[in-house]
Amino acid sequence: MSGWAIAGGVAVLIAATAAIAERRRNNRKNIDKVGFMPWPFIMVMALLFAAISIGLALKGF
Repeated sequence: MSGWAIAGGVAVLIAATAAIAERRRNNRKNIDKVGFMPWPFIMVMALLFAAISIGLALKGF
């Protein structure tokens, strides 16, 4: 397995973690406890990196 495929898999796991964290943040009981992590931005960047790295892995780089 190439390094790009592994990096893409890790990026997908990070994106899934960010999606779960964003869902938990949206459904929190105490509306005044606001977090500071930009979960949507982290998720989008991780998915972008995953798409690029998996594409490179399929291309053979």
